[in-house]
Amino acid sequence: MNIWVICGQVSFLILILFFLFFTLFNLLEKEKKAFIRSSIILSFLIVINLGFYMAVLPLKNLLFGSTGILFLVIFLILIISPRPKNEIQIIGLQKRIDERDAIFSRFDLKEGTKRFIEYYKQKPHFKKIDEKIRKFPDILSPTHIKKNPWLFSLSAAEFDFLEYQLSQVDGKINAKSRKLSPEKNTRMVKGLMKYLGADLCGICELDEAYVYSNVGRGPEFYGEEINLTHKYAIVFAVQMDFSLVASAPNSPVIVETAKKYVEAARISITMANCIRRLGHTARAHIAGSNYQAILPPLAWKAGLGELGRMGTLISWKYGPRVRLGLITTNIPILPDKSICFGVQNFCEKCLKCAHCCPSNAIPAGSKTEENGVLKWVLKREECYRFWCRVGTDCAICMYVCPYSKPDNIFHNVIRKMTSRSSAIQTLSVWSDDFFYGRRPKPRKGCLEF
Repeated sequence: MNIWVICGQVSFLILILFFLFFTLFNLLEKEKKAFIRSSIILSFLIVINLGFYMAVLPLKNLLFGSTGILFLVIFLILIISPRPKNEIQIIGLQKRIDERDAIFSRFDLKEGTKRFIEYYKQKPHFKKIDEKIRKFPDILSPTHIKKNPWLFSLSAAEFDFLEYQLSQVDGKINAKSRKLSPEKNTRMVKGLMKYLGADLCGICELDEAYVYSNVGRGPEFYGEEINLTHKYAIVFAVQMDFSLVASAPNSPVIVETAKKYVEAARISITMANCIRRLGHTARAHIAGSNYQAILPPLAWKAGLGELGRMGTLISWKYGPRVRLGLITTNIPILPDKSICFGVQNFCEKCLKCAHCCPSNAIPAGSKTEENGVLKWVLKREECYRFWCRVGTDCAICMYVCPYSKPDNIFHNVIRKMTSRSSAIQTLSVWSDDFFYGRRPKPRKGCLEF
């Protein structure tokens, strides 16, 4: 038996084992389409392998030898393919953004009020598009709550709970400062954040470009200049349950969103209080109406992930299936470095979020410059218009993103491989479409009892 026959037999064994594990994981993850298709390929490989064994010599050697050579050639192409190296590019001056221009702030304005009239007088370019969106009932309005009274009411209650926490984001600082080393502080911050429930945690210097210039929401006076003097940002993420995200854009997804924001608020408020008790300034920034800084770029700087085509953070472990939290502080700590694991290259090839976006808010073309950053610019108003149509925060892009697959050994191996080879990225994009579908359908929510 020559080396090529042995190589062919080993090739079949590797492929059969791969698709066996893939099929089992699809069964566990309840991925019906992927399970059926992987089962068919697994069966096909087993039948072909048996057929080769039954072939007579020298045909048997020719078949196995050809398979071995083909497998080896493809394997070499995949592993020697260039590593994806494109990084996020800052190409110009970044100016601070006025939170009053953020879409959530604009839709907090009450029609007919003095503040409403004055804002649109100063920013008339927003008026026309905002008037079109206001024709739809807002998220969690009574119109939408009728669709699923329990789940929509639960998510509204969770967001109400967040508003009750606004008085807890800052507070009295202990006069006696505990002077510990930056190394010790960093270890304790990250360890305790994990203990409190953060799935990811990183640290960066607080870049003023990502601090809002003026208050648009929250307990502070509307329009007040924001003067956040902290040196560091502790950025963290809590993962969202995949089965609930997979229900997007239906009611379970906004329940999960609100729940994770509540968890993030509990973590950030508790840790900020802890730091103040050590004698250092610290402020929690929580969802609802309390952010004084923009979280996704800070999360990128803190090494939690990269910014992808859909405009949100894509983490290595959970993809975009996370909600972010933030604490700004002056306690001496050590910043992390941003990371690059191929997201920019992958998003250039994938386009799945853009094709599946029901509002066409995610660009399918090339990056453009916005506020000094070369990136894919989301059509925020179109996105929010669809939110108002369905009454949830949609999350279809989050569900269909290949990086959102569950955190397990199989998908983590695929993530590792795609970060190291452009050819494997291309194969992964094609495979995701083939096995899971180019436009995956939403699953039934698991909160119906």
